[in-house]
Amino acid sequence: MINERLCFPYKDDRKMLPEFVNSIIQIYNKIVDEESKDIFINRLLFSITGNHKYITNILLQTNGGKRISKLFDESERPIYIYGAGIRGKRLIELFPNSNWGGYIDANSSLTSYQGLKVLTLEQFMSYYVPGTIVVISNMAEIQKILDCLIKCNIKPEDIYILNNFDEENAKNIYFLPDCIDIEKKKEKGFVDIGCYDGKDSLGYMERINNSNVKIYAFEPDINNYRVCKRNLGKYHNIELFNLALSDVENEIGIMEAGEMSCLSESGVLKVKAQLLDNIIQDKQIGYIKMDVEGYEKNVIKGAKKVISSQQPIMAVSIYHKKSDIWEIPELLLQYNEHYCFYLRHYSASNGDTVLYAVDDRM
Repeated sequence: MINERLCFPYKDDRKMLPEFVNSIIQIYNKIVDEESKDIFINRLLFSITGNHKYITNILLQTNGGKRISKLFDESERPIYIYGAGIRGKRLIELFPNSNWGGYIDANSSLTSYQGLKVLTLEQFMSYYVPGTIVVISNMAEIQKILDCLIKCNIKPEDIYILNNFDEENAKNIYFLPDCIDIEKKKEKGFVDIGCYDGKDSLGYMERINNSNVKIYAFEPDINNYRVCKRNLGKYHNIELFNLALSDVENEIGIMEAGEMSCLSESGVLKVKAQLLDNIIQDKQIGYIKMDVEGYEKNVIKGAKKVISSQQPIMAVSIYHKKSDIWEIPELLLQYNEHYCFYLRHYSASNGDTVLYAVDDRM
């Protein structure tokens, strides 16, 4: 017996090498198109090696990724990143050969990162001349930051917002019109897991042109739930739940962080968790969308009956954990061997890769 093992950062990612290889081959043979295969291979290599060049390979196939790469390549002056947080640091890893000048961050405890200075805005102004690019990497308070930079006499044409590149890529996220025939499932219900603000539930109704389709929307974060209530409350066909979905019925900790709220044992606040199978029961489901910040496997396990018996189209975020790229499709194939897969990438960074599972008998 071969004792070779692949060891990954997560405890549940330890597998015998032949078992791992066979799983990868099985998944790869279920992938339909070349774009999906390319994304799968590069995400797999990123998971194994941690080298961001494989994510860059994916980005350069997207409109937002091409545009940001072109901006960086053509810059004649050093590029500065506003925000020395995770997203700002990741830009360096994704585009290591760009002409980086440093970071701008008044709140960072760092004075340098990867050989680049971390400057206050006042310090940066001594380096700034027109034509010097500033990329805002922050996700929140964008307008406030933008107003502050312009007030300091940084030209608006020198300021770029990373969120805008993300939004350019995010069109059609969770829905894949060129590969998935939603029309075949439009009479059945839609399940929105990780509803956040309700826009995906509204988007689904618009896409199938059916304001009466039954929608089951789940949002565990109470603040997000209130936003969903405001946005979706007037629709008689939408049933909104303020609870988490899992593979066991209990209470789970939650860390509230807006769009990035996640279930966590260390979360002080608690939310009730249920199985999707127990909520749906015999209701007819045609499409399930799922983005739950790393809890996807647990949710899928709690939806085993629905997936096995109804074979809904699945749109599942597959980037929160390194093992997601193989463990999620592997699990879906256990529940429905007739699933085939598409993958698409929807951000200008390493997030928002979505796996689509479609029954090949559709």
